[in-house]
Amino acid sequence: MLIVEDQDLMRRTLREYLQSAYPHANILEAADGAQALQACRKQAPQLVLMDVALSDANGIDLTVRIKDLQPQTAVIMVSQHSAEVYVERSRAAGAFAYVTKDRVYRELLPTIKRALASPPARNGRTQ
Repeated sequence: MLIVEDQDLMRRTLREYLQSAYPHANILEAADGAQALQACRKQAPQLVLMDVALSDANGIDLTVRIKDLQPQTAVIMVSQHSAEVYVERSRAAGAFAYVTKDRVYRELLPTIKRALASPPARNGRTQ
């Protein structure tokens, strides 16, 4: 799993939450888009938790790049933005799901479970 989040506290919180739910998982972290791409090239994570607004990249655009590099990787957007346009653009970019940060503790683990159980899409993006 790879957490892509530029806020240190949120990244650490997500890591601790995931580590408690998946104690044997290898959880990587990236603080920006460049680190995320490097991690995806080297590690080919099964799952990426992606923030929309990063210091050096747009998480939606980065999702397209990650899905091009690793089509089998499931991307779950985790963002403070709740407007439907973000959800629609994320799905069009190939994201498996969109979870707002205020719903992380209710929705993230069930969403991860579904993403890990779902067969990878051949073409990560909608046409």
